[in-house]
Amino acid sequence: MPESARFCFECGAKQRIVKSSTPRADGLDFNADLPKQLTERFFKSLRVRVTEEHRSSDFQLYSERLYESGFRDTVQLRSKQLSTELKNLWDRDEIKHREALALMQDVFDELLDFFVIHFCQDLNEVELPEAILQYQGLKWESLNLFQMILDYLALHNEKETYYTDFLLMPVDKLKNAGKSFLFPDKKEKILLICDQSLLGSCKEGFALTEHAIYWKAPLEKARMVRYDMLDEIRRHKDWITINGYFFSANKSLNLKILKLLKKVRNLQRKLF
Repeated sequence: MPESARFCFECGAKQRIVKSSTPRADGLDFNADLPKQLTERFFKSLRVRVTEEHRSSDFQLYSERLYESGFRDTVQLRSKQLSTELKNLWDRDEIKHREALALMQDVFDELLDFFVIHFCQDLNEVELPEAILQYQGLKWESLNLFQMILDYLALHNEKETYYTDFLLMPVDKLKNAGKSFLFPDKKEKILLICDQSLLGSCKEGFALTEHAIYWKAPLEKARMVRYDMLDEIRRHKDWITINGYFFSANKSLNLKILKLLKKVRNLQRKLF
């Protein structure tokens, strides 16, 4: 019988499939030292995080801070705990390589957020609000999206003009936003509008609703991306791209919006 056969060709009896633990190029070897593999992958994730959200040239500083702060011990302890959890799931045939990597990355992302915010604020180009840590481990259906937006963006520390109470927002500005870039469905709740127009007309800026982000940059077309359609959110020199579309508020807000949308994307993916 070939190894891939699920049933006997003669009698139809179901064959016992021996699951290989040999990793794919991006997989984990469940027969090797799993805690060591996870610790090594954490350092790779740290490099990716520094490259994507900070300055790649500062990776050595972040790496040294990991040791100086003692947080490396936390990483090793969590890697041991996670390896036990993954191995148990693997042995019970309740997880596949791709799912194991996704679970690993979720844990690493939360560890990295804690490390970067608590131990590296002096290294970060942008000060990240500690309030975002309270959203670790939450599910989409249990969070307050409006409050999460406020906590991630910390707009009270920014110079931009923004509105969350649309009864107090000047009617002409609300109309301008509606004509220029904000086109929600009739029942779609608007959570926040940020005016970034040069003369304060609100013809340019961005808005966040319960379902999507809307925005218009100078000399660019109005754009909209639904949260359940978020794919690639990338940071470039002084701007970010959302599903390949140019977005720029300011250096600080760009990073915080990038982190907010990545969080939203990850929570949305867990719904399916």
